[in-house]
Amino acid sequence: MRRLVPLLVTLGLFAQACDDDQPEPKPPPEERRGVVLSLDRSTPHAGETLELTVENRTRTRLEYGLAYQLEQRKDGRWVWINKDAAFALILKVVEPGKREREDILLPDDLRPDRYRIVKSFTAPAAQGLDASVEFTVASR
Repeated sequence: MRRLVPLLVTLGLFAQACDDDQPEPKPPPEERRGVVLSLDRSTPHAGETLELTVENRTRTRLEYGLAYQLEQRKDGRWVWINKDAAFALILKVVEPGKREREDILLPDDLRPDRYRIVKSFTAPAAQGLDASVEFTVASR
C-alpha cells in the first residue's frame, strides 16, 4: 500500500547532499543489496517517459521522494545534468521486500549518450543510501 505524506524539506538540502561527479563501478545484479532501481527499457528516446521500479531488498522500510539526479557519462565521469529541476515535496515509502513504481519523463533535449538516474533513500534510525540505474538514449 502506498502512503504519500508531505515532505517538509527544501530542494537545497537534496542538492547539497549530491556531488557533481561520481565515478563508481556498478556491481553485477546478483551482488546488489539494499535498494535496486530498474527501468522498463534500457534504450529510450529523448522526451519519452520511463517507468522506474524501486525494489527494497532491505529488512526495513525505506523513505524517499520524487526527486532524482539525472546524470550523463562524460569523459569517464558521471555529471549531474538536471540540477535546476523542481520536484513536488512528497514522501514515498517502500516496505521491506516490496516494489514501488514511478514515471520519469526524460527531457526533450537529451542527446544520444549514456545516462543514469540516481535516487536517495533513508531508513528510520539508519544511514541514507543511494541507488542508480543506467540507460542509453537512442538516436531518432
